Amino acid sequence: MDQIIVVMASTATLAVALFGIAFILTQKVYSRVNRSFAVFLVVVAVNTFPDAFALILEKFPTVYIQALELVMWMPSSLFLAPLFWIYVYTLTSPVQRGPDHLLMHLLLPVLAIFLGLIMLLFPQETWAPLFSNAPLPSLVWPKAIVTITALLQFLLYPQIAIYLLLIVRRLIHFRLMLRDVYSSTEKHELRWIYVIGGLGLLFWLARALVLVISFDFEQKDMVFMFVNVTSIAGLVLIATLTLWGLRQRPPLEPNTEVAQTRGGVNDQASELPSEKYEKSALSAAASTRISRKLHAAMERDKMHRDPNLTLWSLARYIGASPNHVSQTLNEVIGKSFFDFVNGYRVSEAIGLLSMTNNTILNITYDVGFNARSTFYKSFKRITGQTPTNYRKSMSPSVGQGRLVSNSTIFDADGVTTPEKPFGL
Repeated sequence: MDQIIVVMASTATLAVALFGIAFILTQKVYSRVNRSFAVFLVVVAVNTFPDAFALILEKFPTVYIQALELVMWMPSSLFLAPLFWIYVYTLTSPVQRGPDHLLMHLLLPVLAIFLGLIMLLFPQETWAPLFSNAPLPSLVWPKAIVTITALLQFLLYPQIAIYLLLIVRRLIHFRLMLRDVYSSTEKHELRWIYVIGGLGLLFWLARALVLVISFDFEQKDMVFMFVNVTSIAGLVLIATLTLWGLRQRPPLEPNTEVAQTRGGVNDQASELPSEKYEKSALSAAASTRISRKLHAAMERDKMHRDPNLTLWSLARYIGASPNHVSQTLNEVIGKSFFDFVNGYRVSEAIGLLSMTNNTILNITYDVGFNARSTFYKSFKRITGQTPTNYRKSMSPSVGQGRLVSNSTIFDADGVTTPEKPFGL
């Protein structure tokens, strides 16, 4: 019964992975992201193959089954974490570029493959004792294989933990990059990867527990129970990952509507503005002209009211390249695209809170925010208080029934201007 559960869960996992691979092969766009995800799913399929076909493989001699599991399971297990990391990195790159020093990330699984090839190339009598109680040959290399195999099995667990941390750090960096191209980032933050990371952590803990318990021969029943749990958890993990992964497009990649303006975003968000644009041909006069156009687009044309406003669409609207707009925002205006647009949204919201009785939710959407939580965060960051508290601090004006501030007024940059009227 225990083996049947493992076989069914593994077969389902294999089927999900193969479906994902077949679906990706039909896609024509975002080829690098899709290829990296397809390679990951191929390794998932290889990793689950021995368990999925366990009932068939058990008809063969045990030594062959154990050798097959070592040759297929160990390299594929060591491939999973770095390949998922490569997929996340490529997905969150503006140019669909993988991480640097790629071979370094694949060193352990390549070593495992090399180990498996050595076993396949040598006669059975030389490696069969590795999977039985027979004494090892006096040769040095079988003992070396045993040592390396044990070391790789041990390194699998810290490897997974390290790559989970790398993925979290990449996503934090990615959220900062989003602020350079989106005025509303909630839909693009790839929060589902955090869910996958959480499931992966639970799966890692369960596998580690199986390893610990397996050293106690009196706890064989408990080992089978945890193997069943990890098989089902693996199915849920891969199914969830495939469901979300197949729906993704690179959030920092310009959409087809503005494809002609590509080239405005660099994968250099962590660099200083002077380093990012040191090779740019944008002159001081041109950047000043772009700055005026950007302010006019907000103040006169109210472009900030578009909840889906992006760097690419705004650049096309003012007739400039996205790269020059980004450079102007960073070097001349001194703000990210996100802060620039949301500054105008908050400024208009202040006027509406002061001059109207509209609900805060209506004001949120009227000024261009697409989420109340983002509005509250931006408003409090600029004014130091929530919209509700700000409205409560207003006192009725005499004569026209207009609400005005009895303290300070904030412009789009969050600067106090006591005599400046509300609005843009």
